[in-house]
Amino acid sequence: MSEREVIRDEIEARRARDTHPFGDVDNRRRGRNEGTAGPSIPPPMDCGPARKTHCPSLCTSGSRGVTTTDQAVPPARKSGAVGLTFLFTGFIAAAYGFGVYLFPAVMPDMLAALSLNYGHAGTIMAASQAGFLIAALISGILTNRIGASRLILLSMACCTLCLLLVPLTEGFTALAVALFFTGAASASVWVPMVVVAKALIPEAHQGKALGLMSSGTAYGVFVNGSAIPVLLPAYGWQSVWFFVAALTGLLFVWGWYRLAGLEKTAGMRGAAGSAMERMDLRTLAQPAYLTVPAMMFLNGFSCMPAQNYLVAFVRDELGHGIDAAGDVWKVIGFIGMFGGFLMGILADKITVKKALVLAYLLLGVSFAAFADHRSLVVIYLGAALFGLAFNAIFGLIPAYVSLAYPTRATALIFGMGNVMLGLGAMTGNFLGGVLKDESGSFQQIYIVALVSAAALIVLAIFLRRPGAAS
Repeated sequence: MSEREVIRDEIEARRARDTHPFGDVDNRRRGRNEGTAGPSIPPPMDCGPARKTHCPSLCTSGSRGVTTTDQAVPPARKSGAVGLTFLFTGFIAAAYGFGVYLFPAVMPDMLAALSLNYGHAGTIMAASQAGFLIAALISGILTNRIGASRLILLSMACCTLCLLLVPLTEGFTALAVALFFTGAASASVWVPMVVVAKALIPEAHQGKALGLMSSGTAYGVFVNGSAIPVLLPAYGWQSVWFFVAALTGLLFVWGWYRLAGLEKTAGMRGAAGSAMERMDLRTLAQPAYLTVPAMMFLNGFSCMPAQNYLVAFVRDELGHGIDAAGDVWKVIGFIGMFGGFLMGILADKITVKKALVLAYLLLGVSFAAFADHRSLVVIYLGAALFGLAFNAIFGLIPAYVSLAYPTRATALIFGMGNVMLGLGAMTGNFLGGVLKDESGSFQQIYIVALVSAAALIVLAIFLRRPGAAS
């Protein structure tokens, strides 16, 4: 190759970086978002102008050197990363906002219509949690066996079908089974999304993208809150489920069109699966691989009971009315709709690791406000900070996993993290009930949560990337 051809290739590669829809992709390969002491990522090897034009920072030399990420990225779809982010945000809104949080919102009407009691309701919600745990446990393996995009589509198909079946159920068992699978879909759709995001969204913008996705739950809850007052009084509780099932079905059709082509490019299965099989237990037992699951456990242990007991705390213990309790809940939801995205933007500016530390600091302050509760204004302040931090954390954690861990470990680590999140939530909710019964106050729950937030700050400060050889 002549010197003129070499210069021309370099100019074309620079032009491709400058016109990339998310900016300079190569910047992320220089560690812009690492924020850790791990080894730097070597620069890509030359593979010609044609490939550089599509994705200059992911190229390797020769067909034998193509990485899993290269295989996973259809060049024509790189420009659609923004649309993919919105699609995945909708998936999370449906899987979590509808599949997990709609039942508690219409539970009194459903229990009355189906002649069930709150004991049945508790069992049904436990079944949903069990589905989440089981799916979280196996979704990392399934991602690498059948492909990330296929698992996402299967999960959304399952979610759509179950949302459609819920209003057709006539008894306890059928309802529990349907919500078991909606709970499973919420876990199995989120884990492979991290793999797809790692492959298709430039690292320099994964923080804001995953932050927006994690805020999808708040959007789904907002849709629930808007639809229920309109549909339920006029058409019954079944109409709400039919409505959200229709919305989820439309999202599935969009996802089928958007994601179907990924599997044709050999993407997120073959190389990732074989590489996953080469990971041994000694590698996964390293502190760098165990820190994230430990943080996810503490996230569930502190955040879930803090949120679940908040309305009862405001109404029953502090003596405020239902309007005040509803306003607290609205503050959390409204801030959450934007908090994850805004913290994601910040993460892309200051590194994901520093944004995590900040999020845990805000979370700790929110728990301190709830524990102090000297006035309703303090409770509102705590709710605002909780909504900001809570939704941000569940976007920043997968963003960090995507940036810091090798492709072969991404799905497995995040799958393990989701299992620990569920276990932490179960443990925290149980302990919260015991503390309330023993002390007669919900305040102890928020003191324990504050201690957990302090531990999370320490863990976030000392986050380290695994070694490149692992």
